[in-house]
Amino acid sequence: MNNIRFPLIIPTTLNDYSRTKRNLEDFFALLPILKIVFIGPADLKESVEEEQRSTSLPIEFLDETDLISYDQLMGAMRNRLEAAGYEMADNSRPGWYYQQFLKMAYSQVCDSEYYMSWDADTIPLRKIDMFNPAGKPYFDIKPECLSGYFRTIQNLFGFGKVIARSFVSEHMLFRVDYMKEMITEIMRAPFDGNSFYEKIFFSIDLDNMKRGFSEFETYGTWVAMRHQTAYMLREWHSLRRAHCFLESRDLTGEDIKWLALDFDAATFEEYHTYEPELEQLFRNPEYRQKLRPMQFYQSILESGYFGEYSDGMLKRGDLLMPV
Repeated sequence: MNNIRFPLIIPTTLNDYSRTKRNLEDFFALLPILKIVFIGPADLKESVEEEQRSTSLPIEFLDETDLISYDQLMGAMRNRLEAAGYEMADNSRPGWYYQQFLKMAYSQVCDSEYYMSWDADTIPLRKIDMFNPAGKPYFDIKPECLSGYFRTIQNLFGFGKVIARSFVSEHMLFRVDYMKEMITEIMRAPFDGNSFYEKIFFSIDLDNMKRGFSEFETYGTWVAMRHQTAYMLREWHSLRRAHCFLESRDLTGEDIKWLALDFDAATFEEYHTYEPELEQLFRNPEYRQKLRPMQFYQSILESGYFGEYSDGMLKRGDLLMPV
């Protein structure tokens, strides 16, 4: 065991925050964190400050525009597209890119050696150490591979995928000086742009704009090449499709106790549709008595309920989606 602690940042909207705050005590009980910093729009400030007045837990609000202006990001994305003769489309996903760049930009204001980003729709289920007993941090890895991410990494740095698994999970522990070093290298890349995120936009191939960058995949791959012994790899087990089985507000202590036998965290992504028949199976006491949660989940996946499944991934058209 070690006593290394760090800030936890959660980029979020007001709607997602209203769900996350129900589990604040779990974050502090299960993660080695100093505080939680909610990064979001101005309309989130009042809700976080209200929670501050009612709890002794160290939580803070950071206005996202103090890190990166959304208008500036939109301008950078528009510059990239217009330089090639295109216009911004409704499916350009600037918000998806924005939250990734906010996580990177937090390195410029963080006064700790490390900080961890955590997805607002994910709940920790059991105690999670982010360093081994000798003080080396973990990269938590999962089975996911989107080739578009590595095309951009190749364009930026000249190297591609370096491990069989993926650095993309629902969280990542960043080392501040490494993130700053990576951003500096991005700024030296031979692409147009006056900011690291504009440089990234210009490094993304035009046919790859919808899924052209992952901050987790990029940081993990960059560290693996530039600081090869800095982190240790560890398999991460999360119930990615938890929202198919129940609403996050209905998660009970008994549910958590059972899920924590196999899973580190549960993710309640809103685009996964809640299925009442799956909740009936999930809460069936006979299944819980006979099956571990991983066995239960695996049986649902292998039944084909969610679609074609193989080797930890669901196939959706040309995409392989993590589960």
